[in-house]
Amino acid sequence: MMSNTQEAYIQTLRQIKDAEDSAEKEIEARKSEVEEEIRNMQIQIEKLIEASKAEGENLVIKSIEESRRKALADADSIIKEAQIKSKNISAQVNNQTIQKIIDILLRGVE
Repeated sequence: MMSNTQEAYIQTLRQIKDAEDSAEKEIEARKSEVEEEIRNMQIQIEKLIEASKAEGENLVIKSIEESRRKALADADSIIKEAQIKSKNISAQVNNQTIQKIIDILLRGVE
């Protein structure tokens, strides 16, 4: 027959074992929750990275398009300015040529 002390000791050991089992289950449950949270965070981070990458690519494309438009506008402006200058130069040459012709004619008349 067991004494009360032995029964109390065995009961205490069972309580300790039950507490250990319970703590182990809680730890495993929390570990699973944390692992799931980490997986979810990794998925969110990957999505954010992809979204940021796409946004960056769009910004680069927009920047290239804007630079192209600006370059075309600058080129058009330069071409128009060159056309105006060439007309002015052409008119000056014609006026100079006419003046030379008049001078030659006037010399011939004298």
